[in-house]
Amino acid sequence: MRMNRIILASHGSLSAGMLDTVQMVMGDLPNVCAVATTRDETENIVQKTSRLLDSFPPEDTVYILTDMLNGSVNNDMLSLVAKYPEITVICGMNACLVLSIADAEEPLTAEELEEILGQARGQLMDCTRQLREAMNNNTDEEDDL
Repeated sequence: MRMNRIILASHGSLSAGMLDTVQMVMGDLPNVCAVATTRDETENIVQKTSRLLDSFPPEDTVYILTDMLNGSVNNDMLSLVAKYPEITVICGMNACLVLSIADAEEPLTAEELEEILGQARGQLMDCTRQLREAMNNNTDEEDDL
């Protein structure tokens, strides 16, 4: 059975924390893995990820989500495209992005992926400013009464 696979890749424990977070929401996700580069690593992140990629059935679709654009982890994951041209590397993981891809039962079309990326970008906002603006709008409406 064809499956979407997700590899969360980060510096430090961000990817493991993200995996824990999405599993808290969705339950056990055997199709989602976390890898990281750490100070005391015995196996580098490219080796870990290659080992994972080699273990997946060839018909599976693989999305690798990284933490920082142009960071070493993102660059390392992009280096894997030469050996694994079918993978999709996406930078800027957040819970919305991971949950949306993890929830997809079929490989995503380019349009579906772009829509999910847009939704994930939409999660970035200054909530305090929005709250203050809403409070000011409510005060203005009360003054008009």
